[in-house]
Amino acid sequence: MFNWFKNLERSFNPLYLPLFTVIPIEIFLLFIEGPWNAVEMTTWIIGCLFLVFSGITEMASEEMKHRLFGHIYLSSAVLFGILNFLLRDFHF
Repeated sequence: MFNWFKNLERSFNPLYLPLFTVIPIEIFLLFIEGPWNAVEMTTWIIGCLFLVFSGITEMASEEMKHRLFGHIYLSSAVLFGILNFLLRDFHF
């Protein structure tokens, strides 16, 4: 069991974590019909903040691969923010 966990730990790269967690959730939130409730709004805000945080963190690295992913995460946060404000009818 521990050997399996060690192999998983070696193959897991935290650089790709937002690609598998936040971006699919943000895409899902784009296609929800009707007005949002508080949970969906909070999920959208936390997702955008996580993308901004991970983008800024990766941009501080000196490796080109990390900087590229930092640009992808920051631009996707801006893109999801713009698209959700354009496609949503917010009722506060």
